[in-house]
Amino acid sequence: MASSRAILCIHGSGSSPLIFRFQISSFGIAMKNEFDFVFATGPHEARAGPEVLPFFKGMDPYFTWFRDEAEATENKIEAFNASIRSVTDAWATTHPESSIVGVLGFSQGALAATLLLWQQQAGKIPWLPRLRFGILICSGYNYEATEYMRQQSGPTASGDGDGDANILIKVPTIHLLGRQDWALRYSKMMLAIHYSSHHATAIEFEGRHECPRQQDIIRKVVDHVRSSLGTDVTPA
Repeated sequence: MASSRAILCIHGSGSSPLIFRFQISSFGIAMKNEFDFVFATGPHEARAGPEVLPFFKGMDPYFTWFRDEAEATENKIEAFNASIRSVTDAWATTHPESSIVGVLGFSQGALAATLLLWQQQAGKIPWLPRLRFGILICSGYNYEATEYMRQQSGPTASGDGDGDANILIKVPTIHLLGRQDWALRYSKMMLAIHYSSHHATAIEFEGRHECPRQQDIIRKVVDHVRSSLGTDVTPA
């Protein structure tokens, strides 16, 4: 039976939708009866990213969302937004019965998901389907993105002890942090700087820079998503 809801999936840097589909297969199996999975493709070709080789050797081309080049931040985000809009518009046309209601991002894709959630909250991308939750796995962090949000937000506002309110995301999110991940400190920075402590849940797992496959972690993610949407959680 076709699902009436979908999750937008954003791969990491130096990866692809095909690779990401495999990486999150445990999530796909756990939620296959509740959600469709919509995979976006980064706008730029790139070298294979962290932890992609050697397992995914020969599965090029690989893609990235943002390039490390001397380019205006606005142009980088414009290219990113265009790639996301192309897939969300196409999905709405071909699957009008299945609405995108959440986003799942890994590594640089989690940074990209953060930008989407913030832009949506700020009313800057009215074309994006309403994202009611986010799943961020081993997120990266980028100071340039933080400064962009600050500049676009206007004067700094108090976050009641929770940081700069203008760049805090107040959508229910779950953050999966690999204890052995080389990017763990960046994931924690992203969480602390850009997510309201009243809306964000952090879970650490035994693993490196990867999508977890432990069933207890998967179950917690599924329950968080259901709770965010106001549906029943898994029985204890």
